[in-house]
Amino acid sequence: MKIAAAGAARSDVAFWALGALLLLVFLTGGGSRSDIASLVVLRPAAAILLGGGLWGLTRSDVRRHRFVYGMAAAIVGLVLLHLIPLPPAIWAAFPGRNLVTRIDDAAGLGAVWRPISLVPSATWNALFALIPPLAALVLASQLDRQGRWRIAILLIGIGLSSAILAVLQLSGNPQGPLYLYRVTNRAVGLFANRNHQAIFLASLFPLLAVFASAARPSSIDARLRTAVALAIGVVLLPLSLVTGSRNGMAMMAIGFVSVPFLYTMPGGGRDDGGRRHLLRAVVALVILALVVLTVLLGRAVAIDRLVETPATEDVRFQAWGPMLSTAMTYFPLGGGFGAFADLFKINEPTELLTSAMFFHAHNDWLELLITGGLPALLLAGVAAVAFFRMVARWWRSRAGRDDDMLLAGAGLWMVLIFAAASISDYPLRVPSLACFFCVIVLWISSIGPDRATKEGV
Repeated sequence: MKIAAAGAARSDVAFWALGALLLLVFLTGGGSRSDIASLVVLRPAAAILLGGGLWGLTRSDVRRHRFVYGMAAAIVGLVLLHLIPLPPAIWAAFPGRNLVTRIDDAAGLGAVWRPISLVPSATWNALFALIPPLAALVLASQLDRQGRWRIAILLIGIGLSSAILAVLQLSGNPQGPLYLYRVTNRAVGLFANRNHQAIFLASLFPLLAVFASAARPSSIDARLRTAVALAIGVVLLPLSLVTGSRNGMAMMAIGFVSVPFLYTMPGGGRDDGGRRHLLRAVVALVILALVVLTVLLGRAVAIDRLVETPATEDVRFQAWGPMLSTAMTYFPLGGGFGAFADLFKINEPTELLTSAMFFHAHNDWLELLITGGLPALLLAGVAAVAFFRMVARWWRSRAGRDDDMLLAGAGLWMVLIFAAASISDYPLRVPSLACFFCVIVLWISSIGPDRATKEGV
């Protein structure tokens, strides 16, 4: 009894700390730029919470989520490796360093020890950017089942708040106080970029499906949660179209597809197929009606942009070829984490030069190859293999799922949304979405075969 009480108390502490971190990061970390003033508040606060989380971390927590912690250690270690100064003879032998060596010779600098990263200041920033998601990971790994569900509900609340803020932004001044960032789009909620708002809203649909399906003793309670989830979904859908994000619209489609795989009809099990199919048909009709209504009212900016501006004519997609060439220039070690903007300037074709600057590749898989090279790509491959293994494990266990399995299923669909969104965007470079991602990865890890304990509610 004492051990169980101590475990519950520790989970409560982790919940409140993680909840505070998530609220802070969604208020101050909704952009990917390194010059956002609120990072001065976010990163030190996250470092303090990370320290507190490490103080409460146990071997059982690490053992239960050992793959996730192993990946986190590998990522931090790889970024640090890019910052270690190397002898000039070794450094100059790396691909893509000829320009710098020629500048050194012309300036008469002599033998200079340099790290792998060609832009060390950007790589230091990338290292500091890992602090909030690491804090989220450490704290989330200490939650019990009840704590994980409480965090899920908090995230739904944050998503709804971001959607409501976007509605207020639509009706207000585009330069008004409701926008949290100086460089921003229209109707972005808690974010600086329309794509990140839309991706976040899309990722909430799997979560809403399992929120409505969670096992509870009262079927009335389950029906009430289904009604609440449906109501929130009705609010989120039009706003994802209004943001003007074509990527977000595609991710919303993935979110919709996840619902039949995750949702269980309240008041009946999975054998109750007739009522379940009827409800799904009703939900589909509501979604279709909302899409048609939004388009007819002229507010579906995402559809307008899709029709008016083909993706093949978008300069971001035209840049993928030169970016791949840039990646090959620095292959296999990469040019340095966080250094994409400076690296691409060297090889950017004149026909792509505009008044706008590429801060990111708008293809995070490609940017990862440019900055981290083959080692980063191998880590991504390991993560992908682990993802598909967890999908297979979740699918085999789909009968008689408990609440942990429901959350893990939602997490798998949400990871898929982030992976697909990263093909034409960079959602995980936003601190709030990076912390969000770490939380959902811990949901998935909670069903692994290496669980140390079977937790109660």
